[in-house]
Parts: sequence; structure tokens; C-alpha cells
Amino acid sequence: MLSVKELTAYRGGKAVVEGVTLSASRELVLITGPNGAGKTTLLLAILGLVPHTGEVCVDGTCGAERVVKIGYVPQCITPEARATVWEYVYLPAKFRGVRDPEGASERALRAVGMRELRDAPVDSLSGGQLQRAAIARALATGGDVLLLDEPFANVDPQGRVELLSLLGELKRDRTVLVTTHELSLLLPIADRVMLLNRRVLAYGRPEEVVREEVLRSVYRYVRVGATPRGICCVTEDFAHPH
Repeated sequence: MLSVKELTAYRGGKAVVEGVTLSASRELVLITGPNGAGKTTLLLAILGLVPHTGEVCVDGTCGAERVVKIGYVPQCITPEARATVWEYVYLPAKFRGVRDPEGASERALRAVGMRELRDAPVDSLSGGQLQRAAIARALATGGDVLLLDEPFANVDPQGRVELLSLLGELKRDRTVLVTTHELSLLLPIADRVMLLNRRVLAYGRPEEVVREEVLRSVYRYVRVGATPRGICCVTEDFAHPH
């Protein structure tokens, strides 16, 4: 379980995210908001990588020790030169002191459907394959909580379908936080949605947050409609000042 209480995070001495409180366990939380809302900073603060106040705990472990239980995939993934998929996943687990890094890496590659590509150079992968390899790397080094920053960037349509299916599987036994601008894409598998613009403006089930009157508190243009497959939302990324 991930527990965040009154988290305020700073960049360059300035508060970028203020007073965020959330708890989540074995579910997928979609974090959305306009450019500059603090989505990436929130993930970095949960990881302890930026100055922050407040409390962050994973399964009752707080402070810096929580980091060993968190896997993270940044928005920009830079594969190491000449690394194979296996090396990309295994070596960080080994250097981090994970118990049985070989077993952890094998299970992670199997979980993301990349075992057959273990000997492929990482820099030869497609965008979707690279994203899955990065998720495997995060699972092998932590994984009770998985943080993904804009995972659908630079992923083609087929890769997006595969990634959605993977995330639907992963949330069954871990907490997954995903930041995204593409709200509609993840809504079918999201258990809760956080609307963030420095502060939490709304947090709850998708049907509670993805409503036109709620989204208009942030975005200038909003269109929300129901389709046979669920809620569809279109926004213009323009933040009202708060």
C-alpha cells in the first residue's frame, strides 16, 4: 500500500506540488493535469529525489527506506549503449542488492512478455518494446509500487494496446501510478483518477472526477461523452490560474 500525507515538493526552492494526500493499494491511479501541474515532480517526491515535506510510506516503510519498494519508469528512457534487454534489466537489480537478481529479472521479463527478446540490443527495440523493457527493469529492482511517467509517449498504436493490457495485469498485485495527458486512453483500466494542478483538485473514481464541471475548473475546453466502451474525454491543455 502507498500512503502519501500532506506532501509538498520543491524545485529550485519553490513549491511545485502542495499538500498532496492519497492512499492506494493494488490498483491503478491515473494522475492527470495540464503542463506544469507538477505530475512528474509528484512522482520524484514519492521517490525521494526532490526536496519535500510530508510523509510517504510503502507498506508501512517510511523515510528513505521506502525507495527499495518502488519501481520507476521516467518519461524519457535512454538505453545504455550495447546493452541487451537482459543486461538492461538484470544489472540494476544486481547493483541495487536485490535478493536473487537473476530470478527477479527473469520474472520481470516474463511479466512484461519480453523473455523472447532477452538477447536483443535495447537500442533496437520499438517504442512499445522499450517501454515494456523499462517496466521490467523497474519491477526487477522494486515493484510493490510502480510509478510510470507518461508511458504512452513515443509508443505506436499497437504498442499502446499491448501496454494497456500489461498495465491491466500489473495492477492486480501492486499499486501503479501513471501520469498522462491522454486521459481517455487509460480510463478503461483506471481505478481512481487524480486531477492535479499544483494541488489536488479532485481525486476519486473515474465517474466522479471525469465530469465536465470538474474538468472545467482546470481546462478551457472540455468535452466529455459516454461511449459503449466507457467515458470519453477531450480537453485542451490550458490551465486556469489557481
